Amino acid sequence: MRKYPIKYSDKFGTEEGEIHSDGSSMYLTLRGIQFEGSDFEGLEGEIDESKFQYQLYKDGSGDLFNFRMEIQFHISLQHENKVISAPMKFEIEVGEELEFDGLESIVTTVELATSFGKFRSNKKVEWFEEAIIEIQNKLPNNTRIKSCLSCKYSNYHPVGNGMYGSLYCFKKLKSKVSDIQNKDDLMDLWTPEAVKKNDIFNVQETFDCSEHQFITKQDWTYKDWDYKTSLD
Repeated sequence: MRKYPIKYSDKFGTEEGEIHSDGSSMYLTLRGIQFEGSDFEGLEGEIDESKFQYQLYKDGSGDLFNFRMEIQFHISLQHENKVISAPMKFEIEVGEELEFDGLESIVTTVELATSFGKFRSNKKVEWFEEAIIEIQNKLPNNTRIKSCLSCKYSNYHPVGNGMYGSLYCFKKLKSKVSDIQNKDDLMDLWTPEAVKKNDIFNVQETFDCSEHQFITKQDWTYKDWDYKTSLD
């Protein structure tokens, strides 16, 4: 379980805490209430409208809504043929009361601090994928972000994805991944049985594992990060 410091703000106030992540789900406690979810848009916990605002559903459940959050991950980088770690801070906003140009969630700022410089983007984007690619494009040619997003074994679902955490890992199906050449091939592999067996499971764009492999020219993946994004 990894821990990431956060600063959480809404109309009730501001406080600091930390998110615990296993690479697929996030867990955090705010104002005495435990929340869990795979996406910042879908953090679910006990409903207490005296402490938080929620996006409520017909079944009585609800997700945290109308908040701002700063969160700092430790990102792996391949720099000059060495793997190093560096803090990468994201500032996000979630909720209809905030200004998103029609969106209900947005990454407002991202900054990567390394021993060879700081790299920052203030471009407002809808997805963490976009924000991470913005930073990668600012890095030196000999430096690549080494995370689930840049891995050849990950894909988004063609029907769409959320802000964060709806990338899917196919590393348990390595022998079949090389056969994927288009969306039809991807969906042939993406079966309910494979998901039920946990052969395909969601991962977070900022996470990484020991089986990471960078995308090559020969790999077809369904995401905006391709081999050219971090090509030396």
